[in-house]
Amino acid sequence: MNVVSSKDVNVHVNKIKMVRPDKNPKNCDLDLNVNWNIDFVKIDEKTLEYICVLTTIGELPLNFAIQGLIECEDPKVDLEKRSGELSSLILDLGMETLVSMVNATKDISIQIDPVPEAHLVNTPRITLDKGC
Repeated sequence: MNVVSSKDVNVHVNKIKMVRPDKNPKNCDLDLNVNWNIDFVKIDEKTLEYICVLTTIGELPLNFAIQGLIECEDPKVDLEKRSGELSSLILDLGMETLVSMVNATKDISIQIDPVPEAHLVNTPRITLDKGC
């Protein structure tokens, strides 16, 4: 990537939304085919809002969106000339977040050992007065 300006461009994430299917696929290794779109809306002279929408196709159909702001000092240099760089950055951020959220929300099985009855018999009781 060619850096056009040495100034900082601040990219903020304000909202994340993911709608996933009720059931997870049985396959542990998924190939996610993704359709994506990034829309930019000018808020003021130094701020753009972006919405990155990712839609997966195949075994795990997902709808995912990430929304945020891009702030800069010189919009002509920092936004217009770096639009490709910013789009790649936002797309990469969206894909990384999507994969993290899919992993965090997957089905897991946990085996819980039963509590021995001896522990249940000696449980202290708390009695409250009716005046409380």
